[in-house]
Amino acid sequence: MANGDPDGPQVEWTKEKREEFRRKRRGRNWALLAVLLAFVVLVYFVALIRMGGG
Repeated sequence: MANGDPDGPQVEWTKEKREEFRRKRRGRNWALLAVLLAFVVLVYFVALIRMGGG
């Protein structure tokens, strides 16, 4: 990208690299889901406490 190539370096996607990429991405997606759900639960309980429900 530093030399002005808008697409960046070209990667040769073999079946193994593709599967490894998908596996890593799936793991990151699950981790992000867990973080977002934890945040939603935290906001929910804080709202309950502030409204006097707890």
